[in-house]
Amino acid sequence: MLQLFKTEWLKIKNYRTFWILFGSFFTFLPFTFLMTASRFMRQFSQFEDKSIEAAMLKRLFSSPFIFPNVWHGAAWFGGMFFIIIGMLFIMLITNEVQYKTHRQNIIDGWSRMDYIKAKITLLLFFVATSTLMVFFCGLVCGLLYTPNRSSVSIFENMHYVGYYAVMATLYLVIAFLIALLIKRTGLAIILYFGYVFIIDNLLWLALTFRKSQAGYFLPLESTDSLVPNPFKPGMVETRTVSDGTLLITAAIYGALMMYWMVRYYQRTDLRT
Repeated sequence: MLQLFKTEWLKIKNYRTFWILFGSFFTFLPFTFLMTASRFMRQFSQFEDKSIEAAMLKRLFSSPFIFPNVWHGAAWFGGMFFIIIGMLFIMLITNEVQYKTHRQNIIDGWSRMDYIKAKITLLLFFVATSTLMVFFCGLVCGLLYTPNRSSVSIFENMHYVGYYAVMATLYLVIAFLIALLIKRTGLAIILYFGYVFIIDNLLWLALTFRKSQAGYFLPLESTDSLVPNPFKPGMVETRTVSDGTLLITAAIYGALMMYWMVRYYQRTDLRT
């Protein structure tokens, strides 16, 4: 697997678009997260008086930028920007088709399964590096803005970083599936954006009508719901499906999509 990743790295290390998009994620995420934290904490500090109104507001809007809530905030912001990595992953896969690189790999001795494995190593690389960035953002922000770190458990909500990794993995599996099926960069990216931002949300609204829980079992919602909007008061949360159930649902979706992609690529005509 390591040798397959080395081959993938040789393909992309001099690709300017890769560095622009990859660098954008690692620039925009920490900049936006820390800038938002700075502004939010300035506003949050206005509620420091002991009045009943201030206590109610602080209880209602707990800060997602201090320990231990910062891990939830960092994971949610990471999910907002991960669409950039998804777009990049689609471009890298569809470019293989346009420039016939995938065919050349087979000619040079790879099996079709080696090609899938190579792309999986690239997927895991994106998930691992972006998860490290989420962890770094949460750690730095928490250290900067937590007023009394000795009174809190710094790593109490670290599971949100793990939830982010699961969410990122499923997003890239879906991107992989779309890229394999569509094969055209522009159309695949449009479909990916359309599904993530429009289709998925409309389906969720339709299935959660009258407080139904069915919408939480959609592919993307099964992971998005693990990292809900940290600015939304907990009292308005309508989900009753457990985190464990959502994790199992996401794993089933990911396994089924990977199985289907392997079967599809083993049978597809590489000349198209």
